[in-house]
Amino acid sequence: MSRPPLSAMLTLIGALGILAVIAITTAIPPNDQANPSSRSAGTLGTLALYTWFSNLGLNVDRLTGTFDLTRSDVVVCYDPTVALTDADVGAVMTFLRSGGDLVLVVTSDSLATAAPLLRTLEINPSASVGSGVATVAQPFDSTDRVHSVPVGSGLTFSNQAPLVPMLVEHSQVVAAMVRVGVAGRAYVLGDTAPLSNDGLRHGDSSFLALSLLQRARGGRISFDEYHHGEGTRSDGTGAIFDGPVGLAALLVGLVVLLAIAVNGRRLGKPSRDGGEAVVPSATAYVTAMGQLFARSRQRGPIAARYADELKRRVGAATGVDWHLDDAAFCAALSLTNPHSAPALGALLAHARQLASGRPEESELLRLARDIDACERQWTGAPVG
Repeated sequence: MSRPPLSAMLTLIGALGILAVIAITTAIPPNDQANPSSRSAGTLGTLALYTWFSNLGLNVDRLTGTFDLTRSDVVVCYDPTVALTDADVGAVMTFLRSGGDLVLVVTSDSLATAAPLLRTLEINPSASVGSGVATVAQPFDSTDRVHSVPVGSGLTFSNQAPLVPMLVEHSQVVAAMVRVGVAGRAYVLGDTAPLSNDGLRHGDSSFLALSLLQRARGGRISFDEYHHGEGTRSDGTGAIFDGPVGLAALLVGLVVLLAIAVNGRRLGKPSRDGGEAVVPSATAYVTAMGQLFARSRQRGPIAARYADELKRRVGAATGVDWHLDDAAFCAALSLTNPHSAPALGALLAHARQLASGRPEESELLRLARDIDACERQWTGAPVG
């Protein structure tokens, strides 16, 4: 059987590429201005906020595929377009009671979708107001940089407990906070303007956005795209194939592989049988990792990670907010565990001292053993 000319295959590939470009162009929505997603560069979107947080070095991600809040410290639910179910509301309340923070932005368009969560939080939206400038109802920004925030024609909220007003316009509450549990906080805004791509640069909107993250202390900030219709979208590397761009790339790749197969070309020389592969032992693996760290000479962050993990596990076992600094965390523990808290404080101080330098492997190993023993003591886990 004769092979087709290479020029004919290149022509076919070029034609398919042109078709893919046409398909992508027609798939792009003509108007993205009304899309509230953190992927949208339109007026209503929050791509600017997401990108800004990322450029600041904050740990930012998106919630897609499933509404899983277990790895988040701050969740931004901005103008949801998909209704929150009872299960979603339950997940949010569990997240808040465990000490997480929620930033909820609701407008007249998203009021119905967010209504179950608003009822659970005992937040009562009232009549909308016209555009204007909101001012501080009471101090809430530790840097005192939030004074005036431009707002659009959004919702207002009834000023009644448990609501704590933050911003008011014409004596109407447009932004407020509700405490949930011991440490959880739900911030609710009745307008998208302060956090949107268009409004973030006006007035003190950017300082308002930062003030909502004051308690995160470097924790993970998650933008809720699940309630923007990404509930069925795969998360991670496979998400690229959900859109026209990924499908076009996959199509082109398949055509190229088909062309190689038809022309009988190999991607490389055939390999020879080298015998059975040897599986490395645990000792060899540990030795290799030790050599890798020895070359990098950057072991301090490992000690810091051990310290943070110790605080997280002890905080989960005792109910103390692990986001507190070490001194405040130990002081809170000493109220109920006066005999064990000093030892934990000394261990945290030792870990921070190692984190500031370049500890040896043996020091990190001893630290890991000490922290494991301390975690078992506080969580009540059996000693292995």
